[in-house]
Amino acid sequence: MKIIAMHCDTISEIRESRRRGNPQELSANTMHLDILKMKKADYMLQNFAMYIDLKKDRDPFESVCDLIDLFYKEIEKNKNDISVIKTYQEIMENDRSGKMSALLTIEEGGCCKGKIENLDKLYDRGARMMTLTWNYLNELANPNFLKEETDSNGFPLFDNTKGLTNTGFAFVERMEELGMIIDVSHLSDTGFLQIADCTKKPFVASHSNARALCGHARNLTDDMIKTIAERGGVIGLNYYGCFLNKKNDSTSTAARIAEHARHITNIGGTECLGLGSDFDGIVGNLEIADCSQMYKLFDALEAAGFSQDMIEKIAYKNVLRVYKEML
Repeated sequence: MKIIAMHCDTISEIRESRRRGNPQELSANTMHLDILKMKKADYMLQNFAMYIDLKKDRDPFESVCDLIDLFYKEIEKNKNDISVIKTYQEIMENDRSGKMSALLTIEEGGCCKGKIENLDKLYDRGARMMTLTWNYLNELANPNFLKEETDSNGFPLFDNTKGLTNTGFAFVERMEELGMIIDVSHLSDTGFLQIADCTKKPFVASHSNARALCGHARNLTDDMIKTIAERGGVIGLNYYGCFLNKKNDSTSTAARIAEHARHITNIGGTECLGLGSDFDGIVGNLEIADCSQMYKLFDALEAAGFSQDMIEKIAYKNVLRVYKEML
């Protein structure tokens, strides 16, 4: 079964491992994702997110550029197995030649420091998808929760009072002009509604689940699921237990991920769901311990009543359709 996954934090984690003095490589490592594990699982494409923490990175644009440098160096070391793509045609060329594809994405639009010219520079370097926020307010928009406060289930409290700034609207317009995919994961509910209202192209939630099954603010309401589906976008399942369970519990099972898959497809149809994973950005007791074990999810989806055709759509075909249209 081919696999396309829309989010991992592997490159950022490789950088952190080197800072800790325990350097990891993309070729083979002790993390969730590496080239050997991807080949074992038959990956077609992996989105690699350049994750920036605005409270830790003194110059976020310089930091994201450093991450991109690291990304290209790691891909170059493994060029016989994987190469960076910027277009749909390149994905298909890689697949025909037996290579996997890597798509460069940005997690935290605040790395641009509110400057459109920095967004253009990221696009020129290959970035083809970006979240407007991570978990902090930035020049573009509000995130979807108040990190310091929690509800009775242990989930962060919602922050739905604000959405996009004027600069955020300008960024969204420019992203559509460039053909950079807008990723609404981490964005506030108000911001989501504004994206839906001011854009024309499909947009995605690269690593989010169903709020009806887990009340975490990071997840999508049924109305959001319908909106993404109606726009022709796609939602990437997130394997983090705290985004899967009814209470704040980091235990993640394939069966529970399949329950979210069932709910999302019941609401939005079989065309709107893909894989996100959030590998190397999540912790906890993971039944799918790394990307080589994706068969566990496909088995769980089959046990939950999904046909092989539907599983193939979730595994790669739905995301590939969006990339064909957008890239």
